[in-house]
Amino acid sequence: MERAAVIGGGVVGCHVAYALARKGYETYLFERHERLGQETSSRNSGVLHAGIYYKKYSLKAGLCVEGNALSREFFRDHDVAFRETGKYIIARTDSEITEIERLRESAGENGAPVEPATPSRVKRDLPYIECVAALYSPSTAIVDAADYMDRMKAALYQAGVSVIAPCNVRGIRGNVCVTDRGEFLADLFVNSAGLYADELAAECGLHGYVVRPLKGDYYSTVSIECRVPVYPPPSVHTGTLGVHLTPTFGREVLLGPSETHTEAKDDYEIRTPREEFSSSLASMIDAATAARIELNEGYSGNRPRVYLNGERCEDFVVVRRPSNVIHLLGIESPGLTAAPALARYVLSML
Repeated sequence: MERAAVIGGGVVGCHVAYALARKGYETYLFERHERLGQETSSRNSGVLHAGIYYKKYSLKAGLCVEGNALSREFFRDHDVAFRETGKYIIARTDSEITEIERLRESAGENGAPVEPATPSRVKRDLPYIECVAALYSPSTAIVDAADYMDRMKAALYQAGVSVIAPCNVRGIRGNVCVTDRGEFLADLFVNSAGLYADELAAECGLHGYVVRPLKGDYYSTVSIECRVPVYPPPSVHTGTLGVHLTPTFGREVLLGPSETHTEAKDDYEIRTPREEFSSSLASMIDAATAARIELNEGYSGNRPRVYLNGERCEDFVVVRRPSNVIHLLGIESPGLTAAPALARYVLSML
């Protein structure tokens, strides 16, 4: 039996390890933290995306649509807490209607179902939302990220994956994985180290790629009810999905993420001023509701954005080099949704 080692115990690395074990590999998963999914996988909005925003024929588009369906299968098979919510993408001004139409075309090209929604329909679900036009995405859902990782851990053990944590992988040399707990022999390695995947790639001779964290802070509120996520059009400046409203599995409603600069991949301190969130929220809701909302600090996350020779890579980067190592770089949004499809993609390369 061939032996495989996956480096990185986020949701993507977990799905890759799960798929390899089910394929017949003796599989080991190395995670630098004591618990799985402690970085990008648990510091996001917890949204199962439909595949609306991404360029036609890109890995992000194809794997998001495929991953949306595969994730649902996994959730049902393993009793992961998720909720079919749908999602509204709203035009707050007439100038944003053009962007809404562009998103509708993009969704059609990618095979992601969307439908136009009138402002009155939005108000039936969310009476405080102010918009001039909207799209509705029926295949968007939310997932409890903490429950997801707990169920994922159980699935890994059931599949026979050996989880080695905490364990920091220093490099891969030939068939040897060098860790802070000793050396480990394997036939195949998958670098799914997220924010640190570029450092491991460079150790393997794959140069030019740099992962830079794009930091996002979240605030929360219990002042309103929100059953359906509400998104503005995505930011044309950073390529992110903008500050949006997302329901949770408790009373809280998330607002975020913001976009802030950091050089440190482990910087999880909230730095975005409360006023920035209040301003973003005020652009989407009526004045009376905005006046009574209390915002509380939530948490912060870092998106692993990848650059090649200084230029941003818009798509996921999946590279095999040397022949026994597959590198997954820049697995930012929609990585949570695409995770099981990314695992299939890795298997297709073997």
